[in-house]
Amino acid sequence: MVWIAFGIICMFVGLIAYKKFNRSFWIWSFAAFFFSPLFTLLFLLLLEYVINTTPESFSRKMLDLHKLYKNGMISQEEYEYQKNVLIAKIRTPHKEEFLAKITPLVQNGVLNQDDVENIKRSLYGLH
Repeated sequence: MVWIAFGIICMFVGLIAYKKFNRSFWIWSFAAFFFSPLFTLLFLLLLEYVINTTPESFSRKMLDLHKLYKNGMISQEEYEYQKNVLIAKIRTPHKEEFLAKITPLVQNGVLNQDDVENIKRSLYGLH
């Protein structure tokens, strides 16, 4: 009976990974079974919220950087360097969703077409 409950809890971790984070149900269920459901769930949350870049946090950082540049607080060279550093740090499994959510940055002139190409290279590993 205890093993059945443990298996259900492990499958629940896999279900959370699949539904909330678009990850593989079976891989995360097996990871929960072999490593412990609590550890696996904490690792999943760490992976999603610390390591991966959300479009919202990227957009906020880019807008702040753009404001600094437009108000003369940093030079164009510093602006370009910091922008390229942010682009190089992008990590997300949801590539198309990320691109769709940063579209307003392109429309507002914060990102140009070269920046978009660099973002796509960073996302798809085309260095």
